[in-house]
Amino acid sequence: MKTFSISDNDVQLLKAIRPFMSSKSQELLDFLITTINVFRPEQPNHKMNFEALNTLLTMIHESRQSKKNTQIIEIDECKKDVLAKQAEDIENLLNTLAEPENNV
Repeated sequence: MKTFSISDNDVQLLKAIRPFMSSKSQELLDFLITTINVFRPEQPNHKMNFEALNTLLTMIHESRQSKKNTQIIEIDECKKDVLAKQAEDIENLLNTLAEPENNV
């Protein structure tokens, strides 16, 4: 596997512009820098930085968990909306049935 070369100055430049980015862009930049670090081993006889790889896998796992939790919250909110609409419909039906008939 051929590793690529990126200087520490390039990484520092990326980190310097990070505060001016949106939160999503910052997250993507963090993934990029961590991925770069995976292929920049601390010891020359290694091909990968296993600590950076562990960090990258942790970041991916946390991102997936966050998305899953967000989806669960959105589903719960949709269920609440549906239940509220059903309760309103039932209330309207009961009110309609409770009205005295004027046609008699």
